[in-house]
Amino acid sequence: MLRPLPRVAAPFSDETVTSYLHRLAGPNHIDPAALRSLLARSNRKDAPVPLSRLAAVTGIPGRLLGYAMPQICTAAELSGLHVRDRPRARPGWAFPACRACAAGQPVTRWALHDGVVCYRHRRWISKDREQPDLTGQPEILHAHRRHRRLIRRHGRDPVRRALRDAQHICTGWRLDGLRDPGFDRRMEIFCGPGWDDPGEWAPHAFDAAAYPQAVALARLLASPYWRERILGTGWAGHDEFTAEVLRTVTPDYAWDYRPHPRWRRDRDDPLLEWRLNTRRLRLEPLPPGHPWNLPETIQPAALAAPGSQPGATVPKDEGQDQEQAGVA
Repeated sequence: MLRPLPRVAAPFSDETVTSYLHRLAGPNHIDPAALRSLLARSNRKDAPVPLSRLAAVTGIPGRLLGYAMPQICTAAELSGLHVRDRPRARPGWAFPACRACAAGQPVTRWALHDGVVCYRHRRWISKDREQPDLTGQPEILHAHRRHRRLIRRHGRDPVRRALRDAQHICTGWRLDGLRDPGFDRRMEIFCGPGWDDPGEWAPHAFDAAAYPQAVALARLLASPYWRERILGTGWAGHDEFTAEVLRTVTPDYAWDYRPHPRWRRDRDDPLLEWRLNTRRLRLEPLPPGHPWNLPETIQPAALAAPGSQPGATVPKDEGQDQEQAGVA
């Protein structure tokens, strides 16, 4: 019979079960793997932990645990919670929580794609444990507000896909030498003079410095109007799209009307690559169950299979995320 542990900590909102078990096991001098094995009744590292058994060892009502960690709930348990806009457990999206918010505790949480800024403490949040200060980076804070507005206007999943594509395009432009003055300025604030040595780049600083330009391009890629301009068959729409890119994204971009005769994948303009791939997907769409088509938030329990755990099944990757976060 399970009994409450002597020392219990409350879970943070959307905390991963591995992170929470580590915080429970430490003060009680228990091996985290043994605690998980006891609760899950399995020696598998990725075995799901039942909500009822976790409630038994913490003494916290199951309903409160479910609101805090809906990712571990079954479809039946979610049906009475009415959670909305909570991140689904998915590989690669478990980030360390803001250290100031967590009071220095090693907390790892499931994140939404726009959860990259802690406004309360003005910190950049990513997979990296380093969380650079954004107090002197108003462009990044402004870009995050624009990002949230895009989600309200176009929907969460379309903007997520648009930002993913925009980040890939902007990175390609940067590797091709297309100038982005704002990126250079932001990197110098983060890393100081001499930041342009590739060996000295910090991944979190690079992502944060590139964020404003990616959001600016994502605004165009998520908009039905601008998508029709670039994906249509007439060149007039391309001219209009290019003018908007020059005005709002990068002042040095030039659209190539005549792709190279010996066109090769990943060797031409990244925006041209995106256009060709997107037009191809119109004719050959991805299957509904493809990871790119899955929503980033937990869906209503009625849409899930009976007895399934819509937010809890993340084999293999959750432990990796904990190692990156310094928890495992």
